[in-house]
Amino acid sequence: MLNDYVLKNRNNLNARIILLGFFILLSPFLHPQAAIPAEYPWQLRLNKEEILVYTRRVEASPILEFKANIIVDEPLDKVVRFFEDEKNMTQWYYQCVRAELVQKESVGKKIFYFVLHLPWPVTERDCVFSQIKSINPDNGVVSYIISVLPERLLEQKGKIRVLSLNSIWRFVPLKDGRTEVYFQQHSNPGGSIPSFLINKLSVEIPFYSLKNLSKMVKDIKE
Repeated sequence: MLNDYVLKNRNNLNARIILLGFFILLSPFLHPQAAIPAEYPWQLRLNKEEILVYTRRVEASPILEFKANIIVDEPLDKVVRFFEDEKNMTQWYYQCVRAELVQKESVGKKIFYFVLHLPWPVTERDCVFSQIKSINPDNGVVSYIISVLPERLLEQKGKIRVLSLNSIWRFVPLKDGRTEVYFQQHSNPGGSIPSFLINKLSVEIPFYSLKNLSKMVKDIKE
């Protein structure tokens, strides 16, 4: 009788252990938020010339994500026209030395080829990406979602292809006739680049790009 009692309780204990293990394995599916990578807080890195630049860590990436914004003393239509003209890009986008329209797939979608020059001795990076435009009918905000298409064009000799890039550009019309420009991006340029340089560029790229864009738009006479 005693052996039967011990055996019965041992079987119950084993069943409980198995059931507990099952729920532990299942818990990410029962509680989806537990499976979502941690979202790190934004930290202000630069507040200069009316440009705010923030960065934050990204789960499982050595590269910082950045976001930045500026208010341009020009109307939305003028700012957007300038932004959409790829011939201007090498003049305002920081370290960009080549920008070409590959294909206009639809009214709101374009494919671009882009080359970024990095400080010596780092090899130039190139990128093929899609740019999808949307307009919010309620508030007139114009947004562009950018993502890479690394296999769309053959890789170029002497350059390293960017395989990961996610960007958001947003242009907000303000009541006083000005435009707020917002830029957010996370990428992985691939290859071997010192992390200090990449994270330095995470501040410099949005700052100088927005600074140049704002200045050049204001200099256009219409």
